[in-house]
Amino acid sequence: MKRFFKWALIATGLLIAGIGGLVLMFNQSMQSDPDEEAKAIQVAEPYVAERFDNAELTTEVTFDNMGNFPFEYAATAVDSVTGTKFFVYADETTGEVVDTFLASKWEDDVTDVIEDSVMTAFGRDVTYDVFYDEVAVRELDASAANPLAYKTANVVPTILVTIHRKPASGDEVLVHTWMAALKESDMLRHAEVHVDYVAKNGEILNDGTPLIISF
Repeated sequence: MKRFFKWALIATGLLIAGIGGLVLMFNQSMQSDPDEEAKAIQVAEPYVAERFDNAELTTEVTFDNMGNFPFEYAATAVDSVTGTKFFVYADETTGEVVDTFLASKWEDDVTDVIEDSVMTAFGRDVTYDVFYDEVAVRELDASAANPLAYKTANVVPTILVTIHRKPASGDEVLVHTWMAALKESDMLRHAEVHVDYVAKNGEILNDGTPLIISF
């Protein structure tokens, strides 16, 4: 019996130590590496200097430990003319240094252009975000010195609209009406709109499936 308790205590100790080790490893994985941050800035410096006349690097480095971006570490630059804040990083697949300037600029442009229409259509109890596929934008091969306008490019933005209330029966018609107004006023030619219902405390107010409509 004593031997049983002895081995039980040992097993429990090993289990606790193992869990502690996993927690430690997780915490370490959530923290950025200063050397990698410095490397990201070092990689971005000559790239920005060569390709941008009006942009400067900041000291900010984005560390993506959740797989939300196509990079782990990215330097941040700001264009002094447009105010566009964008990422510069080494592509994890090709190793090529790339930037998100044009995609970020278009996101800012569309966000500003549709702001009044969003508030008119949905009221103040709504938030929204605009996203462009940066790879698709990059494949257009437009330079920062002569960027394309978002309305003339064949790349469709995604607009995420979050309504902070429960769904209502007329919401789909409301979204279609808003989208038609955007197109008729020549604010946007095309977009994919995702509508979610989430309370301000983060509670999901529908079944979690967004209403998705394209035009």
